Amino acid sequence: MPVQSKPATTARNLRRLLAFCGLAVLGLPAVSKAAVMQTTLDTLLGPNSPGITIGDKRYSNFTFASTGSAPLRPSDVNVRISNEENPDQQRYTLQFTFGMDAFPGERTDMVIGYDLDVLSRDFMNRVGLRFNGSVPAQGPGDAAASVIETVASRDGSDVAPGAPVSDTAVLDVFNDGPGRLEDSNSDFMPINLTRSLHFVKDIIVSSRPTGGYVAISVVDNIVDQIPEPAAVSLISIAGGAVLLRRRRA
Repeated sequence: MPVQSKPATTARNLRRLLAFCGLAVLGLPAVSKAAVMQTTLDTLLGPNSPGITIGDKRYSNFTFASTGSAPLRPSDVNVRISNEENPDQQRYTLQFTFGMDAFPGERTDMVIGYDLDVLSRDFMNRVGLRFNGSVPAQGPGDAAASVIETVASRDGSDVAPGAPVSDTAVLDVFNDGPGRLEDSNSDFMPINLTRSLHFVKDIIVSSRPTGGYVAISVVDNIVDQIPEPAAVSLISIAGGAVLLRRRRA
């Protein structure tokens, strides 16, 4: 039997540890008064999958691709959906946990897409992105973890208020270790009131030949939602502001 080299054994053990940490996160107790559903991504793929519904949210039409030095399989990705409710707002969190890393000279990419629909008469008004990407073993060269998320309307309408006008918007998070570029592990954005969105997450770990070890094991998509009466009030206020601006002009 061939003897495995020490670097190869170390890499394998670290990847096992990273995958275990992702599973541990999945098993954390739910927030009080929050509904939780858990599955794996492979169960949500394919034209015959109805997706997953929690509360008045339906997540469906999942897509997946992974390439690079250590590509993942859909079964390697755990999916956890939870919701927290209060009288004024609801928050839904779609969490992906997995073991994804890169050693010096490696790069791995994973892309996950899905649709999100509100089945009630309420509206989504804010979206967010979080991750735990880091460079725990920094080398002299560059290494980074990042997620670029595209948020798109499903009817061609503007996604976010203000300029520029577009049916897509981008959230991004980035970490290349201490003392380098500015790191950001979360990004939130208000959106125009809507009941349907399409998300695509491009998750990347990359390390130059002289870079360090980089890893990601958790990526969250957060959606805030307001009840219909509050949404109607916001629409009325926005309409009044537009009318006032027109009169002043």
